[in-house]
Amino acid sequence: MLPRVSLFYFWLVGLLWMLSGWGLVGAEPAYLDHKTLTRDARALARSHPAIVHLESACVTTQKNDVWRLELGSGPEAERRVRPAMLIVAGIEGNDQVGPVSVMRWLETLAGGYQGDDRIKHLLDTTTVYAWPRVNPDAAGHFFAKPRVEIATNDKPVDDDHDGLVDEDGPEDLNGDGLITWMRVEDPEGEYMLDPVDARLLLKADRFKGERGGWQLWTEGRDNDGDKRWNEDGPGGVNFNRNFPYGYRFFATDAGRHPISEVETRALADFVIAHPNIAVAFTFGAADNLVQTPKGEAPKRPPTALHEEDLAWYRELGKSWRETLGLKKELSASTEPGTFSDWIYFHRGRLSLAARPWSPALQLELAKTQGTDAKPKDDAPRKEAAPDDSTKRDQAKDKSADKPKETDNRNEEDRAFLKWIDQHATNLFVPWKKFDHPDFPTQTVEIGGFAPYARTAPPPALLADLTEKQGRFLTELAGKLPRIGVHRIEVKHLGESVYDITAHIENTGVLPTQLAQGGLTREVLPTRVILKTDTKNILSGQRTVMLDAIQGHAAKEVRWVVRAKGESKLDLEIVSALAGHTQTAVQLKQAQR
Repeated sequence: MLPRVSLFYFWLVGLLWMLSGWGLVGAEPAYLDHKTLTRDARALARSHPAIVHLESACVTTQKNDVWRLELGSGPEAERRVRPAMLIVAGIEGNDQVGPVSVMRWLETLAGGYQGDDRIKHLLDTTTVYAWPRVNPDAAGHFFAKPRVEIATNDKPVDDDHDGLVDEDGPEDLNGDGLITWMRVEDPEGEYMLDPVDARLLLKADRFKGERGGWQLWTEGRDNDGDKRWNEDGPGGVNFNRNFPYGYRFFATDAGRHPISEVETRALADFVIAHPNIAVAFTFGAADNLVQTPKGEAPKRPPTALHEEDLAWYRELGKSWRETLGLKKELSASTEPGTFSDWIYFHRGRLSLAARPWSPALQLELAKTQGTDAKPKDDAPRKEAAPDDSTKRDQAKDKSADKPKETDNRNEEDRAFLKWIDQHATNLFVPWKKFDHPDFPTQTVEIGGFAPYARTAPPPALLADLTEKQGRFLTELAGKLPRIGVHRIEVKHLGESVYDITAHIENTGVLPTQLAQGGLTREVLPTRVILKTDTKNILSGQRTVMLDAIQGHAAKEVRWVVRAKGESKLDLEIVSALAGHTQTAVQLKQAQR
């Protein structure tokens, strides 16, 4: 029989192993397949049943659950009226960082509830809704072989309108487990070799007298014989192009109509059913934080942020960049039909969106952290494998005329490729010749940027990146609007008639209503309700509607009432985004 100490040791080791596997103790963040994400979400809810609530929002065509988590203390009725924040990730299938960041943040909140007063106060007064991965079907391609980067779901779609679906998709021709690229030497091609780094291609500018010599396709064959390659592969709808604002009908990845997919419908229905959502944060291709978006005077239909709301995006974007360690703005844009745009332009909520990682972000972080992506002049430059194609490219470079000025068209890709050479060589596959049966007389090379090279960094970068993103999310949740009563003044006018003045305040940072929320009328005004019979109100309204109350500001509401025989009246304040509160107006202590 083993000694008692040994039994305890084995039990403790086993417990730590399980917790590490659940991502709760001592485990560095890693990319999450659907099975792991499901396990982690269930473990989180099971470990913290009082504050973490897990539900399946819907089931995908591949029979995967789309999970939603809710964090907050107290009964559901209270959580439904508190100020709330929604965070969404994995809405595009190639977003692998967002789900990791969301799950790690939720674990931080749940784990800190008992020991961190700030987190406890947050979850006692705020509701956090999280959809860590909206598109689990597409995300599975990251973990499958061959690995192929797909942002859309697996719904069959006739992309090339030939009456067939998914009949010409990419293939792993060289058997390396990756779907990369193939460049085909063709005098009619629109691409030319980059004069600075022949591993890259750039489009020839015919207005400058340039001539292309290459075609670029994803790796595969022309399976349907239409002289196009991989134009109708698996998958169809990008969920982050499937929402009503800016929706593009007939776009190949937008879906048959807005909110056409079971996953996007479930998300939209959830938003409408939870009007207490004051702020939404979305990880995806759209980004309004690394660069301040444009604003304009209100018009219909709107094409830019309401000018009165622009300052919030400017300040929150600055905070996001400072938290990540960026010293300047980067180029950013939105996409047609995104969830984040729908939340702002149609639903009137503050809607922040960010690419969780990108080459531009990494290159700028490398500079600010003192590890500039550009190697020193005397540093040896890592080139592609010295096969025949590389030797030929080098010979062409020597024979070609040197440009008079630096060609900046591929500047970011060049810098990113140098960063890859130093830090993550697996993100680029050296070009190698391949005997392609579709091009028997032409030179074909397979290689280029690996799948997810521009969207999923090496796992070693996740810990620092997701910690910073989680820190920003915690700060953001603490900025939600919060309604309260600053003070109440009561003056007895005689004959049981009272003059009542209530100062209604917003103790939060964000306003109780954005300008866009008032314009769309999707955010109800704050209601101040004096609980007495209307006939007793001599001056004022029983229910007073207040427009937006800015953060750390107050508005005054006044009544003259007759309250014969009553010692107090109840006052209720209801804000769509800033919560509910109720207090008593004491009458007997009023002075004349």
